[in-house]
Amino acid sequence: MNVLEHKFHYFGPYLTEMKVDDEFCDKLLTLGKTLKEPYNHSLVGQIKQESLYDLEKDTWISKELEIYINTWISGWQHFSSNPDFNPEYRLNSLWINETKAKEYNPIHHHINGDLSFIIWLEVPEEMINEAETNETAAINPGNTGFIYGEEKELYITQRNFVPMKNTIMIFPADLRHFVMHFNSNVTRTSV
Repeated sequence: MNVLEHKFHYFGPYLTEMKVDDEFCDKLLTLGKTLKEPYNHSLVGQIKQESLYDLEKDTWISKELEIYINTWISGWQHFSSNPDFNPEYRLNSLWINETKAKEYNPIHHHINGDLSFIIWLEVPEEMINEAETNETAAINPGNTGFIYGEEKELYITQRNFVPMKNTIMIFPADLRHFVMHFNSNVTRTSV
């Protein structure tokens, strides 16, 4: 099984981060910008433009994602001390979020699957720079947060991440997560 170098974030659930092939990301973004089927009715995001990819037509997407999922599986085998863990998997759904100023994703988790992921395709510098004027916030504008477990002293129950272009985060689907709003007149795009 081929695997990629990746980071594991000590936290509780197995949460990985790795770079994604630029060409694959460009194809996802280009196709995503042409999608017409709204997906808002199935999502909790307070985002106007959320569209569904057609995975039956665009089978290349699942094929391209295999290396990243296999890397997560290999990491989980090591993390859990369970080398026999080798599930079959398939991509159930994929959508693109074109998040604009004041839009956000409230705390939620995903159903109908075991794993989820986020790939950041467009991360505007203006949004990232908002953090400089936001010194007192617990989480910066446009950042993604993951929440696990009970809030207690000496426990890490939340991990926050600055989105990085062409980077994937893979995590158990029932891990609660959210995206903070931002104020800049830009678009933050993720799948």
